[in-house]
Amino acid sequence: MKSVSDLKTLFDQINTLKNKSPINTTQFCSELTQSDDDDYLELHFSFLEQKKRYVQSDLKLFFGFRQNKEKVHYFLKHKLQNLKDEALRGDINEILHDIGFYTLEEYKQWIDDIKTEKRNDKNEFVWSIMKSDFVEYHYELLLDNDLDKSLRQSLQNRFDEHKQKGEDLLLNRLETNQESDFQAEIIFMLGIIRGMHKDKTLSFARDFTKSKDTYKRDRAIIVLGWLGTLEDTTIFKDHLLYDSNAYCRAWSASSYMQMYSRNKSTKLLKNAFEAYQEALQTEQDTFVLVAILDAIRTIGETKLGISQSSLDAEDFEKITAAKEKAIRFLAKKHKELQSI
Repeated sequence: MKSVSDLKTLFDQINTLKNKSPINTTQFCSELTQSDDDDYLELHFSFLEQKKRYVQSDLKLFFGFRQNKEKVHYFLKHKLQNLKDEALRGDINEILHDIGFYTLEEYKQWIDDIKTEKRNDKNEFVWSIMKSDFVEYHYELLLDNDLDKSLRQSLQNRFDEHKQKGEDLLLNRLETNQESDFQAEIIFMLGIIRGMHKDKTLSFARDFTKSKDTYKRDRAIIVLGWLGTLEDTTIFKDHLLYDSNAYCRAWSASSYMQMYSRNKSTKLLKNAFEAYQEALQTEQDTFVLVAILDAIRTIGETKLGISQSSLDAEDFEKITAAKEKAIRFLAKKHKELQSI
């Protein structure tokens, strides 16, 4: 790492020699941002104040690349307080925007402005909060019924960006039995994060498949498809055959497919095909039949004489014909797999 005096010398050389300098502007700015110590921040700012056209754009850009976003944010905010130069104020505000660091109070004000329609930059808010350290506040917003549904959904979809911190918070909510009405969404988010504590997530998911709450069961079944083990196929079969809720039956069929994408074992294939065989004898719900046929087509690598578009459109006649083909296909596969 170059010293402050070395960087001052290089800065003079660059602005005097330009493209004949021993170092180009990108290399120089990279060296300049190796440290976020106070003297390096002050040096960087002093270069900006000089407004040297040859290097100014890179100086602005690389301020946003500094590692300690919080420190840089407060440093530049302090500089703005007594800054009279309007052009330089504009540059600093651009840098602050690019850094994307906000205090908790600023986030709260931002969301209040969105609620009162003073601001309409919802996507920018989601993008910023998901990169912040304010995991707890991000979670609180998921429960804020004063926010419109689409914004809360966007915030939920991006909660996995918090990774380990997000997983720890969500597991804590389940372990302390907080927000019981939101537990279905929590287990689903944990399934998406797929963090270090997968075993804990699986334990909760297995328990939730026994819930009287159909949505909690349906979310838990999906998570088992993403993260579960071969032993969880008994849960899939039970819900595929006996669950009163069509979504739970459909996701059980799909979960075999999700698991098979991670573990292409013969045992899993047998379990799935046996469950599908039995289900096709009694299942009447078109949505569930579509899920079963789609899974058979994927796992069994067969078309069953029906296109994906016909499945998506829930074309009853074509689904009925494909169901008969699926029954014959499964009977054939059953014999083949029995010999393995």
